[in-house]
Amino acid sequence: MSRLRHFGGALLLIGSAVAMMATAALAQGDDRIADIRSQREQLAREAAEVATQVDALIADDQALIAALEDLDGYIGLQQTRIGAAEAAIEASEAEAAAARAEAEWLVDEIDSIRDRLRQRAISAYVQPSADSFDQLASNTLNDGAVRMFLLDLAIGNELEIADELRTAEAQLEVVRRQAVARAEEADRERQAQQQRLADYEEARLAAVELRAEIQTRIEEWEVVSAEIEQADEEMEQEIFRIEEEIRRAEEERRRQEEEERRRAIEEERRRHEAENGPFQLVAWPADGDKTSGFGPRVHPIFGTVRQHNGIDLGGDTGDRVRAARSGEVILAGDRAGFGNTIVLYHGLGYSTLYAHLSRIEVSVGQNVASGDRIGAVGSTGWSTGPHLHFELRIDGRAVDPTPYLP
Repeated sequence: MSRLRHFGGALLLIGSAVAMMATAALAQGDDRIADIRSQREQLAREAAEVATQVDALIADDQALIAALEDLDGYIGLQQTRIGAAEAAIEASEAEAAAARAEAEWLVDEIDSIRDRLRQRAISAYVQPSADSFDQLASNTLNDGAVRMFLLDLAIGNELEIADELRTAEAQLEVVRRQAVARAEEADRERQAQQQRLADYEEARLAAVELRAEIQTRIEEWEVVSAEIEQADEEMEQEIFRIEEEIRRAEEERRRQEEEERRRAIEEERRRHEAENGPFQLVAWPADGDKTSGFGPRVHPIFGTVRQHNGIDLGGDTGDRVRAARSGEVILAGDRAGFGNTIVLYHGLGYSTLYAHLSRIEVSVGQNVASGDRIGAVGSTGWSTGPHLHFELRIDGRAVDPTPYLP
């Protein structure tokens, strides 16, 4: 039985040693994690230190924003670390308190075990058991075996109590070391926490300063932006005013030039007529009879009274259309309402127009002589049947061509 008690005590010591080894292994793993966190924190701290050295008064906007981002990142990391550190301090203090409480209990238990040992020693010395001495004094062989058993039993009781004492003392030592280790760990973490809080406050103040500077710049830029926008609007109005003046001046210049051109043409026309007689058309533009004259009439399609700016000459599709006077082709193509149309310019502001043609047989820029075939009668455009619509225009204004025809 005494050997079993010795073995039990040894197992308890071994278990405590294994627990300590496991704790040490876990501590090594925690140390590696702590190293990684420490490296990360160091990098963030270095970035924050650089950010705090940025001169907010001379740094450009991008540098200020980058520095503020670094500080905000470091502040966020520190807030996380501070919260985790506070929890770690509380946990270490709680573990230390638990270890101290366990140590106090073990002290009381050791005192109790020692008291039991003292009581056994006193009892054995002052009042030994008469039965035990009588049994030990027997002379027979069987009595000898009994004496050995009783002696072993008496010694075993003391050894059991002694084992309990050694185990309790070893346990007390382990618990005390744990309490001291946890308390030291809490102290180290508390010191590191104070540094973190100082770094956090420094970074926070620097971030406040940078943020204030950025806000000041934003407000200044908003003022400048408003001024730029107002100046832009004023510039837009000024440009529009100048452009409008230029447009009116250009229109006036063109009007004056056109008026001068008209006067020049009219003067030349009067001089030409004085020298050569009035302007006359040389040939009838088509062989058909006149079916509609110049002036207001009821439009054959729209049914309303409208100005008819020419005369209509009857004919069949394909009949010849000839140049009423020599001139240059200035228009040859389809025109809305007129259909296939030719315009000849005869000089001195005179031009003739041939409309609703079925074919155009000349091209722009071509010079034609009086009586030359230029196209064929048709009914293109707004027309109710084959005919030639013929106009005479002086300076672009339509006049009755009849007095000018031969």
